[in-house]
Amino acid sequence: MASNEIIHKRQLIRAHVAGMTYVDIGGLWGTTNETVTTAIQGGASHATMADLHPLGNRWWKAFEDHCEAKGVSGYSEKWVDICSPDAPADLGTYDFVHCSGVMYHVPDLFAFIGNLRAVTNQLLLLSSEVMPDRITNARGTLEFGPDHSYLTPVLSEENRAIVAEYLQSDGRRAGGLTYDAPFFSDGKARTGPWWWLFSGEFMSRIVSLFDMEILAEGVRRKGRGYTVLARVKGA
Repeated sequence: MASNEIIHKRQLIRAHVAGMTYVDIGGLWGTTNETVTTAIQGGASHATMADLHPLGNRWWKAFEDHCEAKGVSGYSEKWVDICSPDAPADLGTYDFVHCSGVMYHVPDLFAFIGNLRAVTNQLLLLSSEVMPDRITNARGTLEFGPDHSYLTPVLSEENRAIVAEYLQSDGRRAGGLTYDAPFFSDGKARTGPWWWLFSGEFMSRIVSLFDMEILAEGVRRKGRGYTVLARVKGA
């Protein structure tokens, strides 16, 4: 059963990161959600920001200005798409890997988590938007069990309406659900729309498939998101 414990990611990072190499994957957008500064201030031996935005993009500049304002330096920057088959070789391995706000945007969950596992020496801290166990509104009822997820591009119109109503009532926008967003371009799947809808327990279970044990898990942001801290077995 999914945990209702409130998870504070930055506290978990500070509690474990001292002396470790650290990477924040996909933390560039929005700048203030990055955790590189948290890791460095927590005693990481080195920290890296990795993102699919090309180096020199305005978000990199915003990130650099943010780090400077916090008095943080000495980090590395890498241009990497974690969903690419070449990602593990391009990125290398780290003792502590963090990734947030990406999982539900990727077409291939197994390639995504497999790549995260491949670059993780010890700890993986993964966060994602999740659905509640049940949504009930004027559009109907939809359940999100621990052993299944919904693939957004093939949702029935009835189920799409239920989820869209739920998200809009909470003030959220979601590509492919509350507004049109292409899932494919030139016959290739795009990263960006909300591809997957799943519960926190489903998220925890799928991480466990990759030879990892769950150390902590729970909700964040008023239950909208879920966080799992996992350790590579034997590490």
